[in-house]
Formats: sequence, C-alpha cells, structure tokens
Amino acid sequence: MVARRQLGGNGCIDAQFLESPEWSALTESEAKMLDKAIVCRKHELGDVIFYEGDACNGTYFIKSGLVGIRKADIEGDSTLLKIAQPGDTLGYRPLLAEQNHRVSAEVLKPCHICFINRATVRLLMRGNPTLGLNFLKRAAIELGEFEERFHESVTLSVRARFAHLLIALQEKYGQARDDGSLVLELPVSRADLAAMLGVRRESVSRVIHELETEGLTHFIDRSVQVPDLDSLINEFTN
Repeated sequence: MVARRQLGGNGCIDAQFLESPEWSALTESEAKMLDKAIVCRKHELGDVIFYEGDACNGTYFIKSGLVGIRKADIEGDSTLLKIAQPGDTLGYRPLLAEQNHRVSAEVLKPCHICFINRATVRLLMRGNPTLGLNFLKRAAIELGEFEERFHESVTLSVRARFAHLLIALQEKYGQARDDGSLVLELPVSRADLAAMLGVRRESVSRVIHELETEGLTHFIDRSVQVPDLDSLINEFTN
C-alpha cells in the first residue's frame, strides 16, 4: 500500500485515489507508473463519458462531481441505474469481461474524471492479482445491490420504493436537524428519480403529492424536508 501522499507525475494519484477500495492495493512503484499514464479531465453537466455500445478503452475514476449510469430500453427510453460518486471507478466490468460498454455514463454534476487506458489497467492487474480481486469484489457488491432493487420492484409498491429511495439518498445528501427532521438535497431531477424506479414521472408526482398531503415530506424544487424520518421508513418496513 502506498503512503497517503500525492505522488509526482501529473498529480492525479492522490490520497483520495489510493484510499479507494479498489485501487488501495497498488504498491508505490505501481502508483508512480500509473501516475504517468493517467489523464484527468474536467467534464461539464450533460457531457457523456461513454455511450452504451462503445468499445471499452479503459476505466474512469471520479475525483469530483456526479455521474449518472443509464441503460436504454428497446424504445430508446433510459433508466437511471446508479449515481456514481467521487471515489467510484467506471468501466471496469466491460474491461474485465472484454466487452463493449453495456451502459452510458452522463455527467449530472460537473466532474473531474481520471482516465486509465485499458493496457495500463491490464498490466497492473497481471502484476498485482489483489487489484483484480478488489474489482471482482466491487462487481459482486453491485450485483447484490441490483438484485435487491429488482426484488423491491416486484414486491413493493411505487410509494414504498420511492420512500426507500429517499432514505437511501439521505445517507449521502441529507442533513439531520436538531428537532429530528431531515433536509435532503436531491442530486437529480424528479424525472431521474422516476427513471431510477423504472416508472413514469406521473407515478412519482402522484406519490409526492400523497406524501405531502399526509405531511410526511415537503418538496421545494430539489430540496426535500422530512419532518419525521421514522414515519418515512415505516412506508417500506411495515
């Protein structure tokens, strides 16, 4: 493991990168080699990092900002599968499987993203099996998360799933108040919330209206106030 300091080279390999669950396996010499090959770029809102069907040319490490992972259906509509955060690496699954990208990646909040070409990643994995194992662990975790979401989609109502989604988002985007209430700043639009649930926007609007009428939430643009967190949790636990 590399000491927690920024290396020489282009400076992309810093503590944030080296402390990520996957890349933490790098030795100091591997990190120095990678720092010379990695390319960090700024991306604006709406930029597409890669499209579904594109060749996988490497992996992408998110240093800042947010990226939406989308999957298109046969009618061309997209489902937002995941919101990728700083510290996440994109593109490792098609790289490991030697496939094209099976999803698209679109910037939801201006980003700094570091690109590592395919040849460099494969060279590192051949020399450091733990690195490859770390990415396999990440793939297994994500598969479990997708299985859980699929189970929810066939067993819970849209209202319960929406409440569960708000609870999941509050762990990263919520702020608790002294009175026990919660303020949540949504990172995506209502249309994207609907896409994450795999339902129409009208269905989400109807659920929001119900929750507000019952005093469980209060929406102002992308800001959500939750007076009683336990009451919202009860929506999908009872």
